[in-house]
Amino acid sequence: MAPKIVDKDARRLEITRAAAEVFSLKGFQGASVDDIAEAAGVSKGSLYGYFKSKEEIFYATFQAYQAELVQECMQAMESEGTASDKLTAFLMVTVTSLHDHIEMFPLTLELWAAASSGPARERFGSVMESLYREFRGITAGLIELGKAIGEFREDVEPEAVAAWLVGGLDGLMLQYWFDQTLDVRHLTENFLEMVLRGIATRTDLEGIIDV
Repeated sequence: MAPKIVDKDARRLEITRAAAEVFSLKGFQGASVDDIAEAAGVSKGSLYGYFKSKEEIFYATFQAYQAELVQECMQAMESEGTASDKLTAFLMVTVTSLHDHIEMFPLTLELWAAASSGPARERFGSVMESLYREFRGITAGLIELGKAIGEFREDVEPEAVAAWLVGGLDGLMLQYWFDQTLDVRHLTENFLEMVLRGIATRTDLEGIIDV
């Protein structure tokens, strides 16, 4: 009988998805490799064939989560027209995805904690830095696009607007984690409409956000 061929990339993804559930329930410190192996349906020895440590599993899990979120946001922007449309689609899909997968938000909290102190500080700190830089870069790029086509005012500083939008979204989801009575989509829609009105070259912007 021929040996069974294992798709290693697919198996790694299965392990990271199982690990995400374990980390969200038990936290980075509380979760064990045994817990992750059991959730993934593999032996502990097999798991170590894909990852060298719990830290490496957590690192890969968050990267996979981040990559899926970014891909979803980029796809949402492809069919949109104006810079305002693309920026709205990008931020609203981000909010919706975070809202619909709020059980995954503890991964971010765990990463913040791991990046603040301990032996994993440098590695996890670089992950957070990369994540924020990527989202700020996408946001600033859309604002640059709007300036280039005359949709946004020439005196608008894309990096400043992007930093506040990304920071505001981050803070909003943190509030929602503790108080899930907040309507995060409604709050984001209203705030983003005010921002877009403030940076637009036109004064009549009725219906600028249509979600």
